[in-house]
This record gives sequence, structure tokens and C-alpha cells, in this order.
Amino acid sequence: MRRRSTILMALIAAALGVTALLSGCQSGGEYADLDVRSFKLQYIEPSAAQRIIDPYVFADRGGMISYDEQEGLITVRETPEMLARIEEVLQRYDKPEPSVKMHFRIIEADGQSVTPDPDLLEVEQALRDVFRFQNYRQVAEAVMTGLEWSEFQQSVASKGGITAAGSRYIIDGRVGEVRVAEGEGTVQLEVALLHTQFGPAFKTSVNARAGQLLILGSAQVSPDAGALILAVEVELLEP
Repeated sequence: MRRRSTILMALIAAALGVTALLSGCQSGGEYADLDVRSFKLQYIEPSAAQRIIDPYVFADRGGMISYDEQEGLITVRETPEMLARIEEVLQRYDKPEPSVKMHFRIIEADGQSVTPDPDLLEVEQALRDVFRFQNYRQVAEAVMTGLEWSEFQQSVASKGGITAAGSRYIIDGRVGEVRVAEGEGTVQLEVALLHTQFGPAFKTSVNARAGQLLILGSAQVSPDAGALILAVEVELLEP
């Protein structure tokens, strides 16, 4: 009786062992259609790359992402088709970031000039689409460049008008996120305009589209004067 019980237990153990083996084989073959690839990054951080490619990796079928910040590597387990797509996405984003060229115009509205300002021939219509002043005159301009997440500042002299010729304005701010896609781009800007005599005019945050004149705002820096308008045109310069 004891021997029969021992034989029965051995048969049960053997059966369980076969079941476990089959289960292990099934588990090992679950990801058989997935490959693993490592991508070497040159310009973007692996943690940023992970956020970019995360929509292309499906954990419910065994997809996985890991990365090494020190080595600049990101490793992905996915189907061969999805790995090829991930490679294309990384190539699109892993490149030197463009610099941002900003052309600022400080414009006086309803100032002393009654004739069109030749400096504003290209942008006066855009001003009239936003404001209803009779006359516009450019009193100062500044051109600056910066990179994503960099700060900028420039002091420029006034040509006269609301304030005496030679008095100075200060334009400062910060370039935020720069987004580039299919030849177009937008830039987040934080910009402040200050007059050294009358103090701050205004401060604003905007998304500027490359190649478009953007009116940042207007202010009256002196009770006896007209309005000052700050406009900017952004250009993305490829490295």
C-alpha cells in the first residue's frame, strides 16, 4: 500500500514537471516575434528619446524600453516593423537643435510722423489688421539669436518719437521649447520690454511661428505719449 502511494506521488510529480516545462516553453515563445535593438543617440538625452518613442512600444505584447544616460544608448524590444519605425522617429529628432533668430521691432503708434515709415512697409498691413491707429513709426529694432532654453537681452537706442532720440529700450526674455516638424516650427518666447526712463512697458509669453510677424503687445509708457508696440519675427536657423 505504501509502495502504491509512493508510485502515485511520483506519477503526479512527473506530470506536474511536464506541465511546468510546457508552460516555460510557452512563456519563452511569447516574445518570439520581437527583436531587441540599441540606438546610439548623439544630440538628445535618452530620457527624452524614451518619451518620444513611448507611443510606439506596446508593453501588453512584451515591448520594453531601457536606456543608459552615460552611454547615450536607448534599447527597445519590439517587432521588427516597429523597430524600423522607431529608428525613423529617432533620426528625425536626434539632430543638432536649430538656433532661433529673433527680429524685434519697437513701433510707435500715432506718433509725430504722418508719412508711411519705409522701415515698416513690409509689416504695416499686419499692424493695421490688429490695431486702428492712424500712423506707425519704427523707433528701434533689435536682432538676437538664441538656443532652446536660453536667455537673451539687448539694449537699443530710440530714434525719437515718444521718447527723446538716444534714450534706450531693453528687450529681454527667454527662449523656451523649440518645435520643428516637416520644415515648419514654433518657438515659445517669454519677452519683456523696458524703457530705461519710464520703466517696464509689458511682459508676455507667446508661441511664435517661424516666418510670421507676431504682435507681442502694446503699452503706453507715458501719459502724454501714444502707444508703443513690440513685434517680433522668428526664424529657425539650421546648424
